[in-house]
Amino acid sequence: MSRPEAFIFDLDGTLVDALPDIQANANRALKQCGYDFQMTLAETQPHVGGGAQKLASNVLGKPMDDPATMELYHAFADIYEQHPADFGKPFPGVMDTLNTLRDKGIPLSCVTAKPAKARVQVLDQLGLTPYLTLALSPEDGFAKKPAPDMLLECCRAMGVDPSETVMVGDTRFDVEAGFNANCQIVAFAEHGYQDLPEEYADRVISLKNFTDLLKLLDD
Repeated sequence: MSRPEAFIFDLDGTLVDALPDIQANANRALKQCGYDFQMTLAETQPHVGGGAQKLASNVLGKPMDDPATMELYHAFADIYEQHPADFGKPFPGVMDTLNTLRDKGIPLSCVTAKPAKARVQVLDQLGLTPYLTLALSPEDGFAKKPAPDMLLECCRAMGVDPSETVMVGDTRFDVEAGFNANCQIVAFAEHGYQDLPEEYADRVISLKNFTDLLKLLDD
C-alpha cells in the first residue's frame, strides 16, 4: 500500500468532542421553541452525525420537512453560532497528529454535517482552521454524507486523487462517504459517538488512539 498523500476528517466526534455543546445548544433551542423537556448527554449522543436538521427531526419524532422540525433546526443553528465551543475541545491525540501531518507537508481538510456558520466558529475558536486546506458543510452547496461530494471537492482543492486519500470519521455516514468517494483508506475513530457497523469492520482501520493514524506514514 502506498503512503497516503492527504487526509480528510469529520469534525464532531472525530476531531472535536462536541457532544456537550450539541446537548447544551439543543436544549437552548428546545426551550426557545417552547418545549418543556431537556436532553441528557446520553439522550443526545445517538442523534449526532447526521446533521442538525436530522437531529431536530429525531428529537421531535417528526419528518425532516415538518414545520416544527424546521423551527427547531433553525433555532439550533442560530444558537450554535453564538455558542460554538463553550465546552468542546479536540480529542486526545488530535493536535499531535495534526501537527505531525502538517510538518510533513500533508494537506488536510474537514467535511462535516455541522451548519456552516457554526463550523467556522468551532474551527476558529479551537485553533483548527490553520491546519485545513478546505472545510465544508452541506450548506456550502454539497450533498450530505454519505454522498461523496464534499470529499471529492476537498480532494480537488488539495490537488490529490481520492485513491491517495484517507477519510477519518466516527459514524456510518463518514465510513460510507469514504467508500463512496473511493478513498484509499477509511479510518474509524473509536472515541466518537457511534459504534462501527459490523458489516464494515473488515473494511476500515479502527483507531483506538488517534495518533495511530501516523502509522500509515511509516515506510
